[in-house]
Amino acid sequence: MRELLRRLRFLLHRDQFEQDLEEEMRHHLALQAEARGSADPANRQFGNITLLKEDSRAMWTWNFAEQLAQDIRYALRMMSANRLFTAMAVLSLALGIGANTAIYSFMDAILLRALPVERPEELVVLNWRAKGNTPVIHGQSGSRHGDRKTGIVTSPNYPFAAYESLSTKHDQLATLFAYASAFHVTIITRGQAEVASGLFVSGGFYSGLGVPPAAGRLILDEDDRAGAAPVAVIAYRYWQRRFAASPDAIGQTLVINNVPFTIVGVSAPGFFGIDPGSDPPVFLPLHAAPLLAQRPADDERRRFFDKNFYWVEMMGRLQPGVGIAQAQAALATGFHSFVDSTATSAKEKQDMPALFLEEGAAGLDSLRRQYSRPLYVLMAMVGLILIIACANIANLLLARAAARRREIAVRLSLGAGRWRIVRQLLTESVLLSSLGALLGLVVAYWGIQSITWLIANGRDNFTLHAALNWPVLGFTLALALVTGIVFGLAPAIQATRIDLTPALKEGWGRRFRLPTFPIGAHQFLVVAQIAISLLLVVAAGLFVHTVSNLHSVDLGFNRENVLLFSLNARAAGYKDDALARLYFGLRDRFRAIPGVRSSGISTFPLVSHFVNSDRVILPGAPPPTDRQANTNLLNVDPFFLATMQIPILLGRGIEERDMASPTVAVVNEKFAATFFGKDNPLGRTFGVGDSKPTADIEIIGVARNARYNSIQEEIQPVAYLPYTPKLGGPGAVFFQLRTAGDPLAVAGAVRQIAAQTDSLVPLTGMNTQSRQIDQTISQERTFANLCTCFAALALLIACVGLYGTMAYAVARRTGEIGIRMALGAARGNIMWIVLREVLKLAAAGLVIGLAAAWGTTHLIASYLFGTRPNDPLTIAISVAILAAAGLAAGYAPAWRASRIDPMTALRNE
Repeated sequence: MRELLRRLRFLLHRDQFEQDLEEEMRHHLALQAEARGSADPANRQFGNITLLKEDSRAMWTWNFAEQLAQDIRYALRMMSANRLFTAMAVLSLALGIGANTAIYSFMDAILLRALPVERPEELVVLNWRAKGNTPVIHGQSGSRHGDRKTGIVTSPNYPFAAYESLSTKHDQLATLFAYASAFHVTIITRGQAEVASGLFVSGGFYSGLGVPPAAGRLILDEDDRAGAAPVAVIAYRYWQRRFAASPDAIGQTLVINNVPFTIVGVSAPGFFGIDPGSDPPVFLPLHAAPLLAQRPADDERRRFFDKNFYWVEMMGRLQPGVGIAQAQAALATGFHSFVDSTATSAKEKQDMPALFLEEGAAGLDSLRRQYSRPLYVLMAMVGLILIIACANIANLLLARAAARRREIAVRLSLGAGRWRIVRQLLTESVLLSSLGALLGLVVAYWGIQSITWLIANGRDNFTLHAALNWPVLGFTLALALVTGIVFGLAPAIQATRIDLTPALKEGWGRRFRLPTFPIGAHQFLVVAQIAISLLLVVAAGLFVHTVSNLHSVDLGFNRENVLLFSLNARAAGYKDDALARLYFGLRDRFRAIPGVRSSGISTFPLVSHFVNSDRVILPGAPPPTDRQANTNLLNVDPFFLATMQIPILLGRGIEERDMASPTVAVVNEKFAATFFGKDNPLGRTFGVGDSKPTADIEIIGVARNARYNSIQEEIQPVAYLPYTPKLGGPGAVFFQLRTAGDPLAVAGAVRQIAAQTDSLVPLTGMNTQSRQIDQTISQERTFANLCTCFAALALLIACVGLYGTMAYAVARRTGEIGIRMALGAARGNIMWIVLREVLKLAAAGLVIGLAAAWGTTHLIASYLFGTRPNDPLTIAISVAILAAAGLAAGYAPAWRASRIDPMTALRNE
């Protein structure tokens, strides 16, 4: 404590201490001079006064902090004196660090951020995997994901009976709870209707996660049972938006799909459930799911009593001291026994699903599965951008060290240690990187907004939100420190490796002459920048080529000037004839809007990743056994094909008379060729489904092939069937309005007509057909846009580096060039000498870059469409771009070299 107080006292009274130190030094020198009779021997005996003062100050204060403060002050003065260099360095680093921070913020949001619950590290998610098809599963509602290479299928869905069975494993799991998505329900609150996706949860959902209520109470076990009163918990954001966070919301009624639910509580702020990719406004008991179905009794029987119907998802919390492998072994055994008991034949006992556990701290993996690989690719790209920036700054620092050669020599001759100077130079580098990081945060903020806009692509329900939170800021700080050391260490060491005597003999007029250390370091850095830039330009070219190919795909219909939107009147209580009258009446009113040429109805839009597929049965043919006998189905009204401009090639289209007895179909060319070959399909019949279908659907027409689910898939068989609500058709439909101009220009009139007809039937999914298709390829478009930006940025930084290197070389060879010109060398020859060096560096970088591109582009093959990873045209164009950019960057130094005055150059020598 006494030592601390002494050092603090020095800081507070530094001027007085410095004055005392100066007087003490003069006193000792005077005593030495008196003893030796002369001042010169006394000075030699006393030693370096400056060094003695430094040693004395080290006794009084914290030496490292003192020197660090000195280094920072000196670095700021040097940066102020070299503003152009500082601006170039800070801007380059800001772009590199900002790009890395922006991409890392998305990695944090998707891959690293934990759920806002108690002890998330204890959570585990239950999934299963199987080889190919699983005959024991008779039905599934949820999701499954297949690996094309291995054929392994994974899914999070289980029968409700399996949840009940595994809930007894208390020796492995402290708690187990279940949940399932409530897809696209209509919620009516205070006379306002909206469509959203809720979440069905078991009674132990909130207690298992450790989430407290913000108001009221949460769903309990007694709420989650058959016959219980329908209750709901609303999300905190929904509470704020719809009820202005009023406590009076508790006890009010929500009408969901025409069923009243009583609000009993509000979930905690920031809680969005267990899937970062969703944000459900309402949470309902699991046993309330049948209440929202069209046939509640049948739905209840299937969900809660059919052991072969997989639909619930499960998450649990490990018991203290139990590892994930130990819990998986025990739970997998129990689940295997359960599945085996539900198999009724030898075929169903084949390829049975096997349970496995995954860490659940970050929630469900829907976003990770969709974005993890693209994020890793983008992170690698921005990492390369930062490497190019660091190489460029290192080049600038090497050139700058040349101008400071005499200064460093003087400091070394005065007694400064080599590592002391290296530390001071590193302080300048880290300060540069820190300033670059501060500006990079601005770049990152702009980048996050831009990338979010690109990925969302106009979707209103986009829930991925990256932000500059504390973990991301910590990453930026660490990146700034590492970057400053990486690009500053080599130039700092190089700058201190000088011969003092020649350096000190350099006069003032020659102090800015560049040094004689080899140019190899500069050349290596420039070659590396060109090679990495070529890699990024090739990647950008491949993605741009992919997007171009996707946009050039023949859709089979006209995507332009079509407005899409959806209505679900069944959820508001409409049924059968009333449902049909409402939809067809609205269709006719929409068609009467000025600017609307035609309107049609379908159960979902084309090329929107919606699929309805079933097996085809032909009269007299055995039941099909593979998916090649499947057809895609789409229920449409009589005006859909004409509105989408899909021509009828043979026969006729669906007409009004077909709606009364919908046993007719229009099929596409692929359907006719697949099931009837070259025979005439008109008048032929077929059936669809697995449960003994009747082949009574008559083919009345053949339409042109049109893309159904995705523009990246091959044309598949499609059957267009009449939309008839009486036959159990879905409640939600999509309207297609073809307009004379901009489709969004009639959006206001459409909303007004829908609200006038029934305000409790919400209009959702307002979009254009063109944007809808673009949203299906948003990942490819985002890659193309980002990679093009990254490639342009890398190219710019590499050109700056090449320019700096050649300017450095020209400055070193000023005397040589002057002699050549004095001896009669033409200006063109001088330019060729410089450009020849540029071509050598560019050629070396291009060769290395080509090898790197050839060996790494296969990593992005899965993101390409219609082009090969090593596409010769793309690579050739990329090489041409790099070569042209290199020549452009080297032309200015070459031109400047050809304008050197021989007399001036020789006089300086």
